[in-house]
Amino acid sequence: MTIFIKKLCNAFITDAVVNRRIGGAVGRNVEAIGAAIGGLWVGGIVTVSADALDWVPNIMNKAVHDDLQPVHIPLREVRSVRREFGILTGIVVVELEDGGEFRFRCFNARGVAENMSDLLPSQVMRA
Repeated sequence: MTIFIKKLCNAFITDAVVNRRIGGAVGRNVEAIGAAIGGLWVGGIVTVSADALDWVPNIMNKAVHDDLQPVHIPLREVRSVRREFGILTGIVVVELEDGGEFRFRCFNARGVAENMSDLLPSQVMRA
């Protein structure tokens, strides 16, 4: 499998739960933020091949979250890719055929969104 895109990123994971072992004020604050925004930005690596987008959490985030699962999205299930403004790093929004979406933040988000769009069967992109 040839990897066309590989980036350090933070993915927006809606069901991310802070591990109770962290406890204390830090854990409570992170939980409160997650509840307020509907999920947590979690560090990891995103890769895109000709067939799929994959995201895996980094080792630190595996340790501080409960049951954090990797994400696998076949490109045939992607409707479109676009870049949104973000402070410091842009946000790549991957819209799925079922109406859902997967979001991740990285440097050069515009280039990542453009390159990923070129890999889609339908080659759809909105900047």
